[in-house]
Amino acid sequence: MFALLGRPDPATTQAVNFARGILEGSATAFYEVDGQLNLNRFVLSSNVPVSFHDRYLAGMNRLDPLHPRSASDQPIARLSVALDRCATAEAATYRAFAGQCGVADMIEFFFRRNDRIVAGMSVLWAPGCKIPDGSMNIAEKIHDYLEFNLTSRLQSNGEEPARYGLTSREMEVVELLCCGRTNREIGECLSIGLATVKTHLIHIFEKLGVETRSAVVALMSRPH
Repeated sequence: MFALLGRPDPATTQAVNFARGILEGSATAFYEVDGQLNLNRFVLSSNVPVSFHDRYLAGMNRLDPLHPRSASDQPIARLSVALDRCATAEAATYRAFAGQCGVADMIEFFFRRNDRIVAGMSVLWAPGCKIPDGSMNIAEKIHDYLEFNLTSRLQSNGEEPARYGLTSREMEVVELLCCGRTNREIGECLSIGLATVKTHLIHIFEKLGVETRSAVVALMSRPH
């Protein structure tokens, strides 16, 4: 696995791999959720479609029916079911987007602490992959185990941005920077101009007290 921001500890990696294995998924994406329900600190398995993640960050997340803002009190949700229940233009656009990026279906886990969503995980299936019978029942049975193992190591909601004074947009830039994206690629992913990217980087360097991109990666890769 590789992380877009930070390195997962062995216990986190084991829990994520367990979920992927028991659900016979093609790929997994684990992420943290801040107090404003923004997703950050993504940890992706190596076969998550790059186009899916890049386009998701670039704006498709606003149409995601499995985003934490739509979770209500659900512990899990399934993409195909959510899309079938929502016959809107936005749902049709998201269905087409997932299909174009090689995602046939997914189950989303929502992990809470003190009744607030602090993390989540997607288990994705590629077209043609076998989806286990009763997959939702399986997911329900392993949810609490995953929640305990994956949230016990997280920092408090929003602690990372608050620690450095980073805005949500600056955190998105940092995530992409840590993924090795160039300034131009960051701009394309976030639909912002190159000059805006450079301005964000100046502010990020100032807030983190560093002078180089590699120093940002090193700082953010430290264990929590």
